[in-house]
Amino acid sequence: MRTLLFFVLFGTSLLSGAVDLRLRGEVTTYGTNAQLGDVLVRVYRNGIKEQAFTTGQGGKYTVDLERGGNYVIRFSRPGHITKCFAVDTKGEAWQGDTREVSVSVEMMLFKKVPGMDLSFFDLPMGLARFEPLTGFLSWDKAYEERIRPEVDRLMTELRRRSEDELDPASVVEEKGSSRSRSLGHRGMAIGKR
Repeated sequence: MRTLLFFVLFGTSLLSGAVDLRLRGEVTTYGTNAQLGDVLVRVYRNGIKEQAFTTGQGGKYTVDLERGGNYVIRFSRPGHITKCFAVDTKGEAWQGDTREVSVSVEMMLFKKVPGMDLSFFDLPMGLARFEPLTGFLSWDKAYEERIRPEVDRLMTELRRRSEDELDPASVVEEKGSSRSRSLGHRGMAIGKR
């Protein structure tokens, strides 16, 4: 029994040391920036669903990604548009490097609009590359520039239609929004040793 307990504890510590990139953040509602709970988060590695869970009422999530994979993280909630982003964690790493890099990524969802085709948002709203050797995560700016015109067109139409339905007191003006935020995600890397 003692031997079995040792292997379970030792194996668990090895698995917990295998995490190279930790994504954490919250899901918010477009227009109000309110935390959005009960969001289904699905994590795919190399096209295969690896895990699925639901956020709590605060909309917070944490996902651990190991090196050597292409990941897609999808966020969905009934009555809202499903959105996702992708992270590539392939690359060399220093031998014995046990660093964990933590990145904060917020995802903004918005409600479905009857009669409006929003299937474009099935595409990743961001492509990120994690370099295990350096611990840096970078977003693909060229990809964001390619999808930007269609995202802007759809968001303009969404705002126009939403303003017709929303109470004017609940509309929040966007000031100083960053490029990544307008695409529905915002990320910041924080390295830990």
